Amino acid sequence: MSGNIREIVESHQCFCKAVPFYIAPARVPADFDLDIYAVKMSFQPDPPAEFWLVYTKIKQVVDVVLHENNHACTITVIPFGSAVILDTTDYLQSMAMLRIRITHSRGAQELVGTIEQEALRAVEAQLNDLGITASPSRRRK
Repeated sequence: MSGNIREIVESHQCFCKAVPFYIAPARVPADFDLDIYAVKMSFQPDPPAEFWLVYTKIKQVVDVVLHENNHACTITVIPFGSAVILDTTDYLQSMAMLRIRITHSRGAQELVGTIEQEALRAVEAQLNDLGITASPSRRRK
């Protein structure tokens, strides 16, 4: 399955972007959102099977990271299967997206701690092994 995932990642030019999730109004960083983008190849409303293959693989990655950090934080994979994201930096290229949310179980006003930062780094390293890097591949076809 890993070979298929790598091919999908490459053909859809997948990349990820980590963004702190802030609690308003104090703008306290409480979580991390790690968004994974991929070029959407069709305009069909339902996501293709490739989307769900990648989702399943990323869910496995998250489960490994959760096990390694003894479930010290929560990591959730959120599919946006039928959503279309428009990339304003690339001529409104339509993109598909998955979100990985890394949260802590402390109080709502607590800052992100080292546990969440380590989980973020571990997930990013696993994604990098799949070919999903932090910078988009801007190959125009």
